[in-house]
Amino acid sequence: MKPFLPVLVWAAVIFYLSIDAGIQMPASIISGDKLGHLFAYGLLNWLVLRALDLKKQYTKKTAFAAIIVVTAYGIALEFIQLEFFPNRYFEYWDMVANFTGALLSYFAFIFISFKHNQHGFRS
Repeated sequence: MKPFLPVLVWAAVIFYLSIDAGIQMPASIISGDKLGHLFAYGLLNWLVLRALDLKKQYTKKTAFAAIIVVTAYGIALEFIQLEFFPNRYFEYWDMVANFTGALLSYFAFIFISFKHNQHGFRS
């Protein structure tokens, strides 16, 4: 459980930021808001991959599952904003940014892992 504690903490931070009634960024494809989504979900996915690796459960299959779960979390939060927080916006581009961040962090994790000869893909 310890390796997943940073995952839970960061997921809670994302949840809080998603429901906070703070200032809304205007909707556009390229904005600080979208970069924030990319970073937040990229970091969340990185933390999941790191936790899986520390627990010796990292495989290509679990890595792709992590991308799916992290992206699904972002999609769920968009729907929660839509249904329960009228001062928040539901944006499809946020979901794209969430997925992109998760995917980019996967490739970065693989690159760094190979560079440090930690491991390759395990089945």
